[in-house]
Amino acid sequence: MKKVLLLFILFSFQIIAAPLTPSDIDALKKEPERAAENIVASMSQTEKIGQLMMLDFRYWDIFRSPVPVPVININNDIKDIIYRYRLGGIVLFRENLINTPQTVKLINDIQSSRYRLPLFISTDQEGGYITRLRVGTEMPGNMALGATRDPDSARLTGEIHGSELSALGFNMNFGPVVDINNNQNNPVIGVRAYSDRKELTEILSAAYIRGIHQYGLITALKHFPGHGNVSADSHVALPVVTSDEKTWRQTELPPFIYALQHGADAVMTAHIIVPALDDTKIKTRDGSEAGTPATLSKPILTGILRKELHFQGLIITDAMDMKAITDNFDLNFAVEHALSAGADIILMPVKMWDEEAVKRLDNLYRYLDEQAQKNPELQQRIDESAKRVVLMKLNKAISGAPADPVKAQQIVASVQHKNQENKVSEQAVTIITNDGILPYQLKPENKILVISDEYPRNQLIKKHLNDIARETETRIHVTAQKIKTDKKTLSEKKISTMISGQDIILLVTYNLRERDTNAQFIINSANDAGIPLVVISSRDPYDIASLSNVKANIAIYGIIGFDITNGQRNALETNIRSGLRTLFSGKNARPLNYPAGRLPADIKDPESGIILYPYGTGETYDKQD
Repeated sequence: MKKVLLLFILFSFQIIAAPLTPSDIDALKKEPERAAENIVASMSQTEKIGQLMMLDFRYWDIFRSPVPVPVININNDIKDIIYRYRLGGIVLFRENLINTPQTVKLINDIQSSRYRLPLFISTDQEGGYITRLRVGTEMPGNMALGATRDPDSARLTGEIHGSELSALGFNMNFGPVVDINNNQNNPVIGVRAYSDRKELTEILSAAYIRGIHQYGLITALKHFPGHGNVSADSHVALPVVTSDEKTWRQTELPPFIYALQHGADAVMTAHIIVPALDDTKIKTRDGSEAGTPATLSKPILTGILRKELHFQGLIITDAMDMKAITDNFDLNFAVEHALSAGADIILMPVKMWDEEAVKRLDNLYRYLDEQAQKNPELQQRIDESAKRVVLMKLNKAISGAPADPVKAQQIVASVQHKNQENKVSEQAVTIITNDGILPYQLKPENKILVISDEYPRNQLIKKHLNDIARETETRIHVTAQKIKTDKKTLSEKKISTMISGQDIILLVTYNLRERDTNAQFIINSANDAGIPLVVISSRDPYDIASLSNVKANIAIYGIIGFDITNGQRNALETNIRSGLRTLFSGKNARPLNYPAGRLPADIKDPESGIILYPYGTGETYDKQD
């Protein structure tokens, strides 16, 4: 008991500069609740509020420079902010993460700037479409995992993410996404979801959590109460979910319950209005009224998540600088309401990119302190949340110990991880339809026309086709055309000239939403000319619903890793590599990759809602001896 009390004093009155020893951690774990209470009781109001803030320093001095300068090395201004405002956590983005040695040094320097308690260092490494590490193993993404139907692949994904993130110094990952993608026009979830089925989502998310927990990472489920059934993106608008409560309880809620029962540590809120769960109105910044977003909803966060589901982990808001919040609510008002609703960590309430942001942060701290002095319930919420944050740090043994850059370089993007990534993506490729075109038998000489919306996408495909040519000892002559496949700009003559003389056409689509576009015109011309054409659905698998007379279509579930908050992205090479290898046979007529993926969601006609390609669709090739 004396050692436990000694550690209380250590936490409460000293700056923790060195990592705790294993015996210290074991002693704290004996009475973590009491330890957290003692630590919070010793805190000033600034320390308590600081523990609830998780800020980003993506850029600095953004208005003093003609070009925003990313923060890749911590400076004295940022060190002072972390220390002076007693911050509890930092979130890092792609701009901050250049390579492994730089990332380790940045995180080590951030931790060394802290006041007392170690910091949460978080990021969004979901895999697939949402990836933050520029150097790392992305893995093919959640919907690709859904296509494999393989919990072991989901667990392996968690293990790889956990090992790489922990080696770099991260201790929290915002994932997995357990939203049910039951709206195929959803602009923000899509391939980030495992499936439109709750059962598959439950099994794969729990497996991922098991994997990442092997490396001590804190997991945060996205996005409560469910972001799958929306047609607007909360980064730019405030979506409304029109489901009734019964449908929500049968569809969106179960994966959250299942993941919480299987060890999830935190839940991230969604900036969405769900009238079936909370039909109250809230004043917006212009004096009008709007529905209450889940992030600001006490009936949803406290009523359902805390009281009904008895969840005692952390509730983290989605980024509070998203337009769903900033376009509608005053900053201080929104943060106060999120805390009052039941949130514990306020993610990115201020873009900490310049000195002006420091003034806004200072104003936020003063506002919360003043409101808490007037409102005992708000003060109680601040105290409760501070305790939850401290308790999580104790239970997870977050020590702030510096990461080892040498060890990190051996782990992050290792050859073993990259090989495992390719194996998983190969299992995921799904042939949605095939009228005798696939696998295409390569000849000694081959002319292949590649059409996509972007020049870099064409170059990526060309690179991997050249790899296939070397492997199969054939020659592939690639002609690439950048064409907006979702527009209506091509003439019949131009298409005819473009496709003339080609052996096969690879038409790469990306989230088609309309019929009779350039993509359809190209398909029609290829069919008339008798030239084999394969549609590669390069992100969501639903593109075929906007097309007709498609003879061959594969889904690869993502071609880029994308930071939706600023448009930065990197190629998901494993997905396109595996997709292309599925298309071709080399020597002895053996396919380079045997497809095994099955659709993890129904593909419906966008007008009638009739299911065109049901869940489980996936053609295969006959295995050869």
